[in-house]
Amino acid sequence: MTALFAIVLCSSENYAFSQMNKTGGYADQVKFIRFSNENVAYQEVTNGHLDSYFFQIPLHLVESAKKNSNLEVFEKEGLSYGLLINPYNASQTFNPFSIKEIRFAMNFLIDRNFIVNNILKGFSNPIVEPYGPTSPEYHNVIPVVDPLKIHYDLTLATKSIKDSMIKAGAIMDGTGKYTLNGKAVLVKILIRNDDLLRKSFGDFVASEVEKVGFTVVKEYGDLTKANRVVYGSDPADLEWNVYTESYISSSFSRYNPTTVSQMYAPWFGNMPGSQNPVFWQYSNSTIDDLTQKLVFNNFTSEIERNNLLRQAESAGLQEAVRLFFARSFDPYISSSKISGLINDYSAGIANKLSLINAIKNNTDNSTLNIGMKEVYQGAWNNVKGCTDFYCRIIYSLVADTPTISNPYSGDPEPSRNMWTYLFSKGPTDTVIVPSDALTWNPFNQSWDKNKNQSNSALTKVTMTPLFSNWHNGELMDKYDLLYSYYFPFEWSTDTKNNDKTFDAEYSSLIFPTLSLIKGIKFYDNNTFDTYVDLWHYDKKLVPSYGTLWPSEPWEITAATERLVADNKLSYSKSDANIKHIDQLSLNLPVQSELIKRELIKMSNENYVPNPLKGLISLEYALERYKSSIDWINIHHNAVIGNGPYYLETFNPTGGVVTLNAFRDNTYPFKTGIYSDFENPPELRIDRINIPKFLKIGDPYDFDLLLGLNNLSNGSNSFSGIIDHFISDRNNKIVVEGSTVINNISNNHSDSKGQHQLDESGAVTISLNASQTQELIPGPAKIKLIITSTESPKPLIQENTLIARP
Repeated sequence: MTALFAIVLCSSENYAFSQMNKTGGYADQVKFIRFSNENVAYQEVTNGHLDSYFFQIPLHLVESAKKNSNLEVFEKEGLSYGLLINPYNASQTFNPFSIKEIRFAMNFLIDRNFIVNNILKGFSNPIVEPYGPTSPEYHNVIPVVDPLKIHYDLTLATKSIKDSMIKAGAIMDGTGKYTLNGKAVLVKILIRNDDLLRKSFGDFVASEVEKVGFTVVKEYGDLTKANRVVYGSDPADLEWNVYTESYISSSFSRYNPTTVSQMYAPWFGNMPGSQNPVFWQYSNSTIDDLTQKLVFNNFTSEIERNNLLRQAESAGLQEAVRLFFARSFDPYISSSKISGLINDYSAGIANKLSLINAIKNNTDNSTLNIGMKEVYQGAWNNVKGCTDFYCRIIYSLVADTPTISNPYSGDPEPSRNMWTYLFSKGPTDTVIVPSDALTWNPFNQSWDKNKNQSNSALTKVTMTPLFSNWHNGELMDKYDLLYSYYFPFEWSTDTKNNDKTFDAEYSSLIFPTLSLIKGIKFYDNNTFDTYVDLWHYDKKLVPSYGTLWPSEPWEITAATERLVADNKLSYSKSDANIKHIDQLSLNLPVQSELIKRELIKMSNENYVPNPLKGLISLEYALERYKSSIDWINIHHNAVIGNGPYYLETFNPTGGVVTLNAFRDNTYPFKTGIYSDFENPPELRIDRINIPKFLKIGDPYDFDLLLGLNNLSNGSNSFSGIIDHFISDRNNKIVVEGSTVINNISNNHSDSKGQHQLDESGAVTISLNASQTQELIPGPAKIKLIITSTESPKPLIQENTLIARP
């Protein structure tokens, strides 16, 4: 609800010109159409019935697609293929994966190269951690990942598992299967079968686990089933031991503390137990502490921040509750008649900006037809719903966000929040929070003003919200903002005494942020100041900490609150499973009818929610209720947003979701606003000169020439960072360092060399004698990770050299 708490040439120029005075996207309608069969979808795009397919095409068709004049091929960072392991230590039923050494041994049991070459047909990279080589964080985690020497080693894995099983009292019977107390040791593996690749990955894992002596029980299911069996059940029930998990990135980020937290930290609510107090919980206070410091910027320098990331990654790898094996390169296709697609470094063309900017040439552009593998895989709600890939894409067009993420730098840029003032200096410099700044007190159900005159904050941001009409015709106002500010305090705080406005799964992620929110002050001109205890050395990030923006009208939130408090629906999947009720999904007709009835009751009761009492008139509230009731009567959904498109029809049975353009003159953005993003910046190595031989104990120099295209500032001169790592023949990193070109940052440590390019544009990197002295005779490997100021997506170069005494 608020970012405070979430820490081609166009051949149809005349048509594009005619759209200049329109708001939102070029397309008047966007249809998302389910095509479960990728081969059929490929043909539909080829023959023009689909404009694009937002899922990878069959890998054997990639080369023919590149030669097909009717198609454009876009490669994107795709799925990560990994495992989530249930570590519950059962007293009645033996769970071998409660033993950390067995979990870690899985890293050596599963052959990543087989997955890359045989299952994913070379369209992937092997990975052992969640970032991978395309992430700007990759250079930060290499020093803790490489020393573990994780690789396929069946002998090592078998021995480690055997030693642990014997220690636990298990024996291997005559058929080569482990037994304990006369019973076979079962391993239940839930395998995603949404598509052939994920099923093949799961079957391969199950086969390897079975080979080392476990009795494997395979169960297949899609994300909907996984949400119930894995994420929404008590791990102590042991409905599953291993889940073949996959993740996909939805945006590119320069700094990404969220990933290490999401993948390893219990507090984030994404580990076994989901932080639901009724369930058994996987716990790790060390990882929680490290990742909370990362996410909440509890550091005073870049060095300290990167050390926290390394420590958290190291701890997560050692715990081995979540493992990673490969990240795919997913080939997506579009019709060659479509221009304007924006190929985000992580999300590819399947992103909000791309769909808004897409132009269908030589047609009336009335409808953009987008094929998807699925159109509905989980609940649509703005609290703990919309967690799947498909919902996130569709909903991004329906509800705007306060900022957008630059698709190539990952930096936040203003969207519906425009910052006009920023106070954020050093890590200890503060600003006084004024006495009329507000926070919500869930215990006494009132707005508290700042009574402590010495109360201060590290950051103050003045924001101007770009209001527009909601899709139901009501004008957004500060009460929508205020309600979205109230909600996290109310629903993440357990006031005890059977608190009905508390969701444990939601709270695990949100409650730790509350102490960082120092207050908000509204002005009569609709601007507001936010005060937060967050600081970062990169000032481009800081304004986003003070954003505030609602995804739905306050009355829709208020109605769902009442339904959830009455146990008719639930915001989170774990709470829904416990109470045996449905998770709130605003797009479902049956649930929108419940919301409509609640709005009617609220109207009949002359109801005003607690956070708005004394602030709004009854007439205003009743008008709001009526507008949302009318919307639901007409559209049969309660998805009321403020984005460039609105939800016209939702037909999961027929597999079609239809969005219509919201052509409203209050919408602040004209068509074509994102056209500058059509051509991504390109970084390349034009020349590299690394001497083959290195004499141990002598200085060593190498040089390289870098080139760039499509920079936003019009310059093609390289500015950025070159990180280098040299490993000896034992794969131990013995030399590492960074070179900053053109002094692009004042926030890097003194150990990073400050260099200028020579007249040819080349840079020379020098190692001194003491550095090369650390090598041992034999082959060595030098790895260069190069990022530019314009975009931190790494360009990686590896070379082999020979170290001589």
